[in-house]
Amino acid sequence: MFTEAITVNGPEQLGNIQVPKRASYIRAIMLELSRIASHLLWLGPFMADIGAQTPFFYIFRERELIYDLFEAATERVEGVGIIGAEEALNWGLSGPMLRASGIQWDLRKVDRYECYDEVDWEVQWQKEGDSLARYLVRISEMTESIKIIQQALEGIPGGPYENLEIRRFDRIKDPEWNDFEYRFISKKPSPTFELSKQELYVRVEAPKGELGIFLIGDQSVFPWRWKIRPPGFINLQILPQ
Repeated sequence: MFTEAITVNGPEQLGNIQVPKRASYIRAIMLELSRIASHLLWLGPFMADIGAQTPFFYIFRERELIYDLFEAATERVEGVGIIGAEEALNWGLSGPMLRASGIQWDLRKVDRYECYDEVDWEVQWQKEGDSLARYLVRISEMTESIKIIQQALEGIPGGPYENLEIRRFDRIKDPEWNDFEYRFISKKPSPTFELSKQELYVRVEAPKGELGIFLIGDQSVFPWRWKIRPPGFINLQILPQ
């Protein structure tokens, strides 16, 4: 709260803005609550360091009560940062950023990779496009993830977990791949198979959105090109708007 206070106090003084008395009292209350929360954050670990383990948990419980007050007084997410469906598509948004704007697009449903089409789950989405909608999408997705995990644990089949038909190719020409320095000092794994001469884009639904890899093989053990599409960076493009 202190950073927020000094941030508004400066412009107010420059602009000779008179703050209502009620606002001044509210600010003082919030500042002192923030001071208590800060000292509690010091007190808990301090008590633990001198051997008093139990007070640590009670102290943090009290601190959380103060933060509950902060949330009630300052949380403003509904109607904030609204992104429409068309705007989200034009900016190439993905993940919760896209689904919170009314677009039911999830690569786990679209591309049907791994075993996602064999378990029962629903794409979580909202239509409002504001910060609250993005919050609700993320919270709901955690519930869906638990459903997926439970079903996967119950239905996981037996058998090998790797493709035993893929054999390591002849490495006589490059014996250094098995050397101690290569594998343990440089910590580089030995290549297992050659990449065919073609290009491919593969994507998955990461927590923040579409995470993709574009690679080009040239009949060697290492790709000629390896380009990553990060979801977070692309989603941040819309911030100036």
